[in-house]
Amino acid sequence: MIFLSIDRVGPLGIVRVQARTGQDFTIPAPQNPAPQADPLQTAPPSGTSTGANPFSTLERGPTTTELALGAAALVVLAVLFLFVRQGVRAHLINRRATLDAADGASWMLFSALMLTAAILVSATVGRLWQAWAGLAAGFALCLVLFGAALVLFLRAPDRRR
Repeated sequence: MIFLSIDRVGPLGIVRVQARTGQDFTIPAPQNPAPQADPLQTAPPSGTSTGANPFSTLERGPTTTELALGAAALVVLAVLFLFVRQGVRAHLINRRATLDAADGASWMLFSALMLTAAILVSATVGRLWQAWAGLAAGFALCLVLFGAALVLFLRAPDRRR
């Protein structure tokens, strides 16, 4: 027995709903008893061997247009990150850091930003968000690079000219 509260339908308050007793639930027989061959379960010919395809679980692969847009996005982000790298380098040099220390910190930041952008763009273009293990490993590497960039950034002014 299930008690439901229904508003504005029938009498206000609690409505009692109860299934009829003595009737079993039965599943009707399928209308088409001849099963169709499932194309995904067919075995490949014995003469050929196929390798594992990482895109086999996708409904379709990325199109050429999507790949071109992803590459264009990476190029635009690379140019933007080069301006950020130059700004970090100039800031560290103005704080009297050596050129090598400023270059090392700025290039490490650039590589961390580009790796993060590449992972995000490739996961978006390839619709690989369900591949959480690979994305987690990639983002863990990004965290290591950002940590190294932070350490180099904080230590750069100590190496004065």
